[in-house]
Amino acid sequence: MAKPKKKFIKKLKSKFRLSLLREASYEEQFSLLLTPLNVILLLLAVFIIIGGITYSVTALTPLRQYVVPGYADDQLKEDARLARAKADSLDAILKTQENYLRNLQLILSGEVPVDSLSSLGENVPSADLSYDISEEDSLLRAQVAEEDRFALRVGTEENTTGLPVSGFLFKPVDGSISSLFDADIEHFGIDLVAPENSVVKAVLPGSVILASFTSDGGNVIALQHENNLISVYKHNSALYKEVGETVKAGESIAVIGNTGDHSDGPHLHFELWVRGSPVDPLQYLVFEE
Repeated sequence: MAKPKKKFIKKLKSKFRLSLLREASYEEQFSLLLTPLNVILLLLAVFIIIGGITYSVTALTPLRQYVVPGYADDQLKEDARLARAKADSLDAILKTQENYLRNLQLILSGEVPVDSLSSLGENVPSADLSYDISEEDSLLRAQVAEEDRFALRVGTEENTTGLPVSGFLFKPVDGSISSLFDADIEHFGIDLVAPENSVVKAVLPGSVILASFTSDGGNVIALQHENNLISVYKHNSALYKEVGETVKAGESIAVIGNTGDHSDGPHLHFELWVRGSPVDPLQYLVFEE
């Protein structure tokens, strides 16, 4: 066994001469003394060098994203991660807005949403105020309630109608009433007739949550006020505000008009909604009839 091994090693170390001869004269131009072992080592060295160069190009330079199939650089991966995070965030915001607008559409169509628009603000749990009230106290409360029946305030206490209380409402428009509030026929507001091009004003400070055109209400604008209070103004000829803008009490928000399928002449249909339920605006405003 040892003899063939020594014979193989001896062959590897056998010397050969590599010569280059001129064909016409057979004159030697170049010669090189080689052994099979030297040739193997030389080929191995060339392979290692080529492999090292290839690795350096594909792994340590920007060319790797063009050479290696499916490779993405670190910046591209980071951009993709941020884009995915933003997409998830926008998806969550979109779902919240869809639920919000769905509830708002139910209100504008005369229906009451199941969760009573609880997403529009914090629900303050009602406290248990049951205690003994004297006759004098009852009379005083009735007198104060009658004197303050046209005031709408924003605070932690509530009046007997369940509306938050804090300052007077501005009239949305100076005019006379043509149609009263009647929940039995699903007329959840009052109709106010005023001169053409009369300006519609915000009854309280708030934010615009709807400024759009609907088939039945025409140009509609709705404001979100404190304590889950919403005021709605329908059938306008033009809207001055856009969704997301904030308005002050008495600020102009629209122009009275005759838009929408449920309008039979220039007028303003005005509604008040508290915690998802409609209330009669005449409890807080006085108009000519």
